[in-house]
Amino acid sequence: MDSAKTLLLELAKWALVLWLLSPLAVAMHGPVDFTRVALGILLFILFTGKMLYDTIIAPARTRAERSPLQDVLAMIGAITVIALVVGMVLLLVGLYIMKLIASRTPPQ
Repeated sequence: MDSAKTLLLELAKWALVLWLLSPLAVAMHGPVDFTRVALGILLFILFTGKMLYDTIIAPARTRAERSPLQDVLAMIGAITVIALVVGMVLLLVGLYIMKLIASRTPPQ
């Protein structure tokens, strides 16, 4: 029963993120609520970081025998993956905003 509740909670979290980011899909047709989108991006970053922590760092900490080198490599790997995901999201949002600004600015 706990796994079903966990799965439903996880699905609800990601559904909330999608709902908060949904105005970006129709941004060309009207104004976008900045606070809603910013909250969606913030939650996306937090949930992605927690998911990566749960899958990479937490299992590495529970192993009985590990070397300090393995700890350092796991931490560097986790930081790299999280930085790449966050950077990719920020880059895509930035490019999308630039496209919106360029399309709304009349040519001179």
